[in-house]
Amino acid sequence: MVHAAKKAEETSEKISLKLANIIRNSNTVLLIHCGATYGLAQHMLSILKISKPQLSLTAMDGDYAYNILLPYIAETIDLAIVFSDIVHEKTLTRLLQSIFLNNIKSMFIIPNILYEKHKMQWNRGFENINIIEIENNIYRLTLLLTAMKTGIYIGESITRINRMKNEIEIASIVEEIIHRYKYAIDALKTNKNVVVSKTMIPVGEYLEEHNYNVYIMNETPKYLLLSNFINTLNVLILIHSSIEDHIVNEFIVDSIRKGLRKEQFVNMRINTDPFTAPLYGILVSMTTTLNN
Repeated sequence: MVHAAKKAEETSEKISLKLANIIRNSNTVLLIHCGATYGLAQHMLSILKISKPQLSLTAMDGDYAYNILLPYIAETIDLAIVFSDIVHEKTLTRLLQSIFLNNIKSMFIIPNILYEKHKMQWNRGFENINIIEIENNIYRLTLLLTAMKTGIYIGESITRINRMKNEIEIASIVEEIIHRYKYAIDALKTNKNVVVSKTMIPVGEYLEEHNYNVYIMNETPKYLLLSNFINTLNVLILIHSSIEDHIVNEFIVDSIRKGLRKEQFVNMRINTDPFTAPLYGILVSMTTTLNN
């Protein structure tokens, strides 16, 4: 895990320097998510908006953007940043062609599995398109770090951004995190039902990729399905940041009314900056999945 964390730190440093240099001179940035990468896009959007408030930012699904929107707004976009999971390669391919045809400056940040699979097609030297590959096992962790570091580089003078500085060196605290959240790691090894808060959607996407049943708190329609069989669950693991305590407490009260007992909850509450909290959640989740 320490090796993975160090690799994510090194990789994110290189990507964030490239991104920051482009975004400093940009007015309009479009973040496009393919498959289960919505949480990663939202995490980056939030940080970039705070670090450069005047920046026009939009996050959009790749299947919607590629032919419904991009042909009509291409001239207004200074940079498109594209994320993808390892499943939605067809969406990614369609998007690549659309961005190429519309001559949009872009950065595709994708898992190396996808890049290797389509290397012949994507290694054509597309003008204005930079394709960056990240090792799949550290993809989500690297992108969370990339968003934070990019924000720091372009908005260091902003207090809200500047205080993240002390929380981007994660390799040194891996052992501490594993010890602190051992109870959650043990629960995740034996239980597959997880509810994540809105700040923890990137963690939920990671776990879903590893065959967990993941529900986003207060989000329909999948969240409603949870209510239908909540009283059949043995354990329900809640993953959230401390800033969302009130929302989680409401969820617990509602669940108890529907038949779940309080002792059935495993509450993984991460008491850090909400932009840092997904990093901790991903590290805990990686510890669980990589050791299985």
